[in-house]
Formats: sequence, C-alpha cells, structure tokens
Amino acid sequence: MPLRSSRKNDDIIIFLRNLNTSNHSEMIKKLLILILALPLSGFAQDATPADTTVSKWKFGGLYSFTTTQTSLTNWNAGGTNSVNLAGLLRQSADYDGPKWQWSNTLDANYAINIQGASTLKTGDKLEITSRLDRNINTSGSWTTSLFANFRTQFADGFKEAEDVKPISTWMSPGYLTAGIGFTHKSNGLELYLYSLSAAGSFGVEAGEKLRTELGAYLNATYTRNLREGVDLTSNLNLFSNYLEKPQNIDVSWETILLMEVWGPLSVSLQLHLIYDDDILVQNPNAAGDNQSPGLQVKEVLGVGLAYSFGKYKE
Repeated sequence: MPLRSSRKNDDIIIFLRNLNTSNHSEMIKKLLILILALPLSGFAQDATPADTTVSKWKFGGLYSFTTTQTSLTNWNAGGTNSVNLAGLLRQSADYDGPKWQWSNTLDANYAINIQGASTLKTGDKLEITSRLDRNINTSGSWTTSLFANFRTQFADGFKEAEDVKPISTWMSPGYLTAGIGFTHKSNGLELYLYSLSAAGSFGVEAGEKLRTELGAYLNATYTRNLREGVDLTSNLNLFSNYLEKPQNIDVSWETILLMEVWGPLSVSLQLHLIYDDDILVQNPNAAGDNQSPGLQVKEVLGVGLAYSFGKYKE
C-alpha cells in the first residue's frame, strides 16, 4: 500500500479505539472530525507528484454530516423543539491486480435526536467488509471469491429516551458472516453469490452468547453517478439459513442518494429496509413483548455537508 495513505489509516484506527467509551456528544464530534479529516487526506493524495509507477491500490470515500432543527414558540398545534444530527462515513480501499483483487469497505453512521434535555439515538452502525477475488475468465468479469463481513454498533440503544436499561449495545448484537463463492462485475454492479456461508450472531438472546447459521448468501452492490452532482449507492444482502426455515430469507437493503446543491452543501436521502424472521418487531402481547417479525424501515432526508471521491464519485 502507498505510504501516503498512512495518515488516513491512523485516523481510522484512533477513531475506532475510542468508540466504546464515547457518549452521544463525543460520538458526533469524533465522527464529524473524521468526516472532515479524511477528505483532506484525499486532497493531499491528489497534490502528491505523480509516481513513475501506477499504484494497484485505489481509494474511495463518501462522507456526510446532516442536521435538521425544529423550533416552536406559542405553537397552537403543539409539538416539541428538536434537533437531529447525523454523520455518515463510507471508506474503501481496493487492490486491482492482473489476476487477484482485494476489496475492503468501512461503513459507519451515527445519528441522534435531541428534544429538550432528552437524547435518543436514531441511527448506529459499524460494518467492515473484505473480499478476495481470483479471476476465472480473461476479462475479469467473473471471479472466485472469499468473503467476510462484520457488523455491530457503537453505543447503547434505548427504546425510549427516559429508559435506563439498553436494548442493544456494542457486540450485542454483533454479526460475523464468511463464505466462499463467485462474483460477477459489470458497469457499476457487483453481484456476489455464496452457496456456502457461515453466519454468527453475538448477544442475540438473554443467556446466549453465540448463534450460528449455515446457508446461502447473496450480495448485490450498485454504484453510479446518475448525472453531474448526483451519486447513487445501493447495497442488497440476502441470506437463507439451511439449518432452520431456509424459505425465510433475511433481507437488508440500503440505498443512499447524494445530491450536490452548491459546493460541499448537499441533500442526502438514505433508505434502509430490513426483514429478519428471527427479529420480532410487531403485534405486542399484554406484557408489551412483540410476537411476530415485520418489515423494518428507516428513512433519513437531510441537508448538510458532503464529499465523495473515487468509486463513489465515478
């Protein structure tokens, strides 16, 4: 890897070491600092004189910080003053050799809602994905692949702002998926199919530390510059557990649309759909415990600062 990328890697390492001890305000500050620092290191790369040899490493990034604010005074219809803050970071480092390719992605976001003296987390994700490919045709459009994905969250999550007992926290839950299969690449679309993959979930139920699954996994990623100043990134994950109810497919589909308004000022739309038959989210009983799974939907529309480069800009 080129030496000039070391400053970017150091920023990410320092940021991750301090995640587990941060409160909400510190988390937003750190994520904002990292969002602002990484583009600067990207500019530094552009300013470096061209080497006589072409590097096989390519870097990409998508960073945004958005905010919305509501203020009410003598508002007859009612309501509450509120502020929403959200930060998003997506960083890639890809090696492109004649026969071997290695793709690595760091995906993180954090968001909070502030109403008076209460603060509630509304978004929280840390995801790391790595895939090693070996060409099996001359064009490189088909490869055999080894894949690993790790996903968890930064901080405690609560159902209500006044609750003191968290319903989720760091590594509870945490997910680790690995597999071997095939990858197809074509015009911004990358399709990975793994007929044999293993998934592990940590902190899934009281009294249990680990849940393992074996099944088929499919991932489709689409990245495209729709027009000048409009970038689209979409990521679809499907998993079928061979060991239990293989007909019930877990779905996670996340799409980000980034529209440049003026300079670094942009409008972003994030849509995340999740369906997992093992997660009960609706039809509560008399005790208030949910009895059945359902479609989880998160939509965030915001205005703020954004910057992208590399494959997220092409």
